This record gives sequence, C-alpha cells and structure tokens, in this order.
Amino acid sequence: MITRYGPRVSVTCSAALTGDDAVGTGRVLDVSLPGCRLEYPRGLRVGDYVQLRLFLPDRANPMTVQLAAVRWVMGTLVGLEFIRSTRQDQRRLADFVHSRMPAPDLSPT
Repeated sequence: MITRYGPRVSVTCSAALTGDDAVGTGRVLDVSLPGCRLEYPRGLRVGDYVQLRLFLPDRANPMTVQLAAVRWVMGTLVGLEFIRSTRQDQRRLADFVHSRMPAPDLSPT
C-alpha cells in the first residue's frame, strides 16, 4: 500500500506531458501534495520521468512541473509524483489543493 503525502482533491483539467517516450496531452482527475492522477492513453511505465504543464482551473497560466515520476499505472490511469518544480508553483499547488478541500465539520455531536 502506498502512503499518501496529503489529501486528494478532484479536478478536471488538461496537462501537456513530455518525456523520453511520451509527448502528448492528458486529463488530470485529481491532485494532491505532491502529485496527481492523470488519464493518459499513450502508455507510460512505472519509473518513467516526465515534464508536465498543468492547466489548473484557477489561472490562465499553466503550472510547470519540471520533473515528475510515474509511480503507478492502471490501464490509462497514471499516478505521478511531482519531484521538481519552482517554489512559486509549489505554493500555487498547495493553495489550490487547500482551497478545494471540504471545510471541517464543527457541529457538536
């Protein structure tokens, strides 16, 4: 079982992906700190490394991930771990994830 760094939040946005054996676009289904689940039909393998440009719905400018590792593959679904990105993009991702997390239930039980 893989331990998660943080909570996942659902999102639907596009991503441009480049790597040694991959060039194309995919659809991001959720993001977490630090990674995402991507639908990508062209067949990546566990251990591949890619660059990503994520077109998050919060801004017009894409978020750049200079280095991401493929951690799991199930059919056309791919789990990516973000390894290298700028501090600005890391902060943007953190802000984006936190803004989409559900508010805690503070009602008395």
